[in-house]
Amino acid sequence: MSAKQLLAEIDRGINALQKARVLCLKDEAVAPKAKATAAKTPKGTKAPAKKAARGGMSDEGRAKIAAAQQKRWAKVKREKNKAARAAKAALAVPAEK
Repeated sequence: MSAKQLLAEIDRGINALQKARVLCLKDEAVAPKAKATAAKTPKGTKAPAKKAARGGMSDEGRAKIAAAQQKRWAKVKREKNKAARAAKAALAVPAEK
């Protein structure tokens, strides 16, 4: 390749880069915020969003809740058994004539 051909190739490359620069400047003038944020945050290096911290429950608190729930279910079961016994007793009593 001769020097003239090499210089012509370089000039074509420079012209292509200048055209690309002009296009980028036009895009930046239209939407400068979008370009600025894209330039600040490189792709793939964003920090993961932090999850909101939740309050944990102590073992003591969990035990209190479990005990209260067991007490509620025991009450329901007692009332159910009481109603079942009453119904059974009502069926067992002979009807008076």
